[in-house]
Amino acid sequence: MARREFDMQSILDIPLWEKMQDQLAKLTGTAIICIDLKGNPVTKHSCRTDFCSVIRENPVSRKRCYRCDALAGLEAVRLEKPYIYLCHCGIVDVAVPVMVGDKYLGAVMFGQVRLMNKDAEKAVRLVNEISSFQAEEDAARKDLLEMYERLPEMEYERIVEIAEFVDSVVKYTVARAVKSRNRDETFQWMLNMNAEQGSSDVEIQEIHEPLSTAPAWPGEKLPVKPSSAIYPAISYIHNHPRESVSMKEMASLCHLSPSYFSRLFNRETGETFVNYINRQKIELAKVQLRGTNKSVAQIAGDVGYLNVSNFIAVFKRIEGVTPSLYRQYLFK
Repeated sequence: MARREFDMQSILDIPLWEKMQDQLAKLTGTAIICIDLKGNPVTKHSCRTDFCSVIRENPVSRKRCYRCDALAGLEAVRLEKPYIYLCHCGIVDVAVPVMVGDKYLGAVMFGQVRLMNKDAEKAVRLVNEISSFQAEEDAARKDLLEMYERLPEMEYERIVEIAEFVDSVVKYTVARAVKSRNRDETFQWMLNMNAEQGSSDVEIQEIHEPLSTAPAWPGEKLPVKPSSAIYPAISYIHNHPRESVSMKEMASLCHLSPSYFSRLFNRETGETFVNYINRQKIELAKVQLRGTNKSVAQIAGDVGYLNVSNFIAVFKRIEGVTPSLYRQYLFK
């Protein structure tokens, strides 16, 4: 069950993001760029300062810029929040991580400003190495020093406010991208399912609207909303009652790591992935036990159990009685 992996390009929709990035840069008075895991740019630079333009023209200092960006992004992931730091040139940059679940894709970097003197000690240097630019030692390069002194000054508190704002924009953008893809793929699964069952064009057309109400198990509504990150898994489980699915497959379906998917599934449904599937299958089996004359073995196969003994054991664990006793004493 292969699924496309998210990357920075698919999350941000680069052409649209760059237009918004330009507006963000003007609004905040900072320079902004997006990078991948290794610190390589994935967008153009918005409002890049003259000083940083010169620094990045030098292959050696440009490599240091990329290294700073990459390390800062990882530090932001570790801290689980935007990371404010001094780059190798001693100016302020901020890394805002771009995450899908617990998967790190890259970061939105903004900054290229100097801290006001009163806040000089509030940001820490990220890379402990000889700077590619030190104002005192490079005074002979009058043009570069003038560019350095023209960098905008900003209070630390203002930088924190911008970081929180950009972080909110990033999280909203990620959520919208994930929701959009989940909706598209859910619709495609439903089309494929109906095609396999020989549905007519009319029937397929009718399922286009109720994406938020995928067929539920008897007597039960889906436990999560379509906006949930685990909705594709829940929808798939409810639409494929006879199929045995693994947590790894369902995590991939939702573009999440198995560990994060497991935690999120437990939090949103109130039970583990395995317990949820077993309970849903047993509920469907109970309906068949009450309303049909099928044998226990037939019903076990109908709800996706290849081993009848395993089905009986799970049924007894959940209901307290075997399927045969359930049918004999409770509904006869």
